[in-house]
Amino acid sequence: MKPATASADACVYTIPDTLSIVEALAVRAERHPDRMLFRFLDARGDEEESVTCAELWRRVRVLARRFDGLGEPGERVALFYNAGLDFIAAYLGCLLAGRIAVPLNLPTRRRVDRCVRILDDCGCRHAATTGALLASLDDTLRGARAIAWTDTDFARDLAASAAWNGPLPPSDDGIAFLQYTSGSTSHPKGVMVTNHNLTTNLRMMRQGWKLDHRSTAVCWQPHHHDMGLILGQLLPIVTGFETVLMAPNTLVQRPLVWLHAISRYRAAFGGGPNFAYELCLQRFAPERLEGLDLSSWTVALNGAEVVRATTLDRFQEAYGPYGFAPEAMVPCYGLAEATLFVSGGPVGERHRRREVDVAALETLRTVRPAPAGGARTVVGCGRPSDEVAVAIVDPDTGVRRGPDEVGEIWIAGATNAAGYWRLPEVTERTFRATIAGEGDAVHLRTGDLGFLGRDDGQLYICGRLKDLIIVDGRNIHPEDIEHTIVECSPAIKPSGVAVFENDGGRVVAVVEVDRDLARTLPTVGEALSRAIRQAVSTEHGVALADVLFVGPSTMRKTTSGKIQRGLMRGLYAAGELAPVGRAVPVAV
Repeated sequence: MKPATASADACVYTIPDTLSIVEALAVRAERHPDRMLFRFLDARGDEEESVTCAELWRRVRVLARRFDGLGEPGERVALFYNAGLDFIAAYLGCLLAGRIAVPLNLPTRRRVDRCVRILDDCGCRHAATTGALLASLDDTLRGARAIAWTDTDFARDLAASAAWNGPLPPSDDGIAFLQYTSGSTSHPKGVMVTNHNLTTNLRMMRQGWKLDHRSTAVCWQPHHHDMGLILGQLLPIVTGFETVLMAPNTLVQRPLVWLHAISRYRAAFGGGPNFAYELCLQRFAPERLEGLDLSSWTVALNGAEVVRATTLDRFQEAYGPYGFAPEAMVPCYGLAEATLFVSGGPVGERHRRREVDVAALETLRTVRPAPAGGARTVVGCGRPSDEVAVAIVDPDTGVRRGPDEVGEIWIAGATNAAGYWRLPEVTERTFRATIAGEGDAVHLRTGDLGFLGRDDGQLYICGRLKDLIIVDGRNIHPEDIEHTIVECSPAIKPSGVAVFENDGGRVVAVVEVDRDLARTLPTVGEALSRAIRQAVSTEHGVALADVLFVGPSTMRKTTSGKIQRGLMRGLYAAGELAPVGRAVPVAV
């Protein structure tokens, strides 16, 4: 993909970086009304619906007129939608009407209580959805807080509905949406993402990944997650490129549809968490890849969860013959509290790796490993953007650490969100941290552990601070133990192991197995458990107090694919994890 030039074509499509999202859409609708902006594919990969710049802008204005009657400016509006164009129009309608959108996942029976807690937390009195979904929503949710529901189906008939004709909202620093974290606690926190956060972060991504109006994208990430909303639906509007959307379930059930969409639409841009690439490897079948050409894919993002070097190598080996270039893989790092993007790239260069000494990581420092072993491969997540300052800080003393030293990742910059909704004390601790001896400049504490490479300036992620396992004074990263367990059997998925300390301070492993292994566990479970315990003891000097095998789809994860170790710990303590085959705990 070539970067934008000073050609007349590029100038026509370039708009000021300072425009808000709705201002950018208004400009594009005026200048290029018939340009295709979004296409949505069904589960088979066939095109189900599409929308041009002018059509989307008209639909947004129709919804904004209706949303303008929902309370006063600043009123929160919960958005419950399936993947597709209905959500995009509703979100932008909230922006135009000055209402604060709260994008939420359609709740399963298990997650209704979480949605109710979110509605209570943000004081939401209004919600929008489609007519079909409104009829199918759980009664518990529909009755929560006496919510007034808006059926937005009427906005599809552009000719029959009156549209917003008022002035565009000012490009101020108001709240653009509340992004509720999908962590493991019972109290979700609403990240207040401002308009200025968005415009800054979108500019960083556009420039860092060399995107312009020619950069067709394919996106499957859920719209209620920051990556799906900002990367998949807002970035195309401000940049002016066409985006092909898919439902997350399509990726999970038929991952090769994603790759074929990239090939068919000659997409340059797309990606997701590491598990998406693992899914494509699990379903790899040459007979289903006829005609696949991934040579257009120049920015294949990999972020939101641990980036595994083994996955990258296997993906390149499998799909390199289909045109996927090694330098196309772009590991990156970000989080909702920093709007989205922090580091990634540079584009067009092969990603960096470091072999680090596991024993050194346990003392929160990193050195190259001795030849005898004890190494862990960590993947570089790119250089931080020039518009943010990344510091590695001792989480206990607040003192800055040097290059190649592990600590908590702290971030300063205009993309740091305004804080957590109605949680001033937690906001102060998380968003207003200062580095010891370095003045009053405030930083966001990410809770992630990592280091900045001395020789390359790359950001390397080591794990989560709250997930550290402390054994005999050593700080052990659960990811290291989980990786060892995964290697014990090909039936154990890379994202199917959760290791944590139980309430008694003993280390526990919950292992999700596939259906084939689940059927044979009565006969092979004891041997597999023994192999896991031996491997963990040999590699890490840790005795597992329990190995619990659970069935497929038991492992709890965030919407971005991260294992919710805290939630798994709670379910384990409450006895709510149904064992498929349980190893007898060993006295330790």
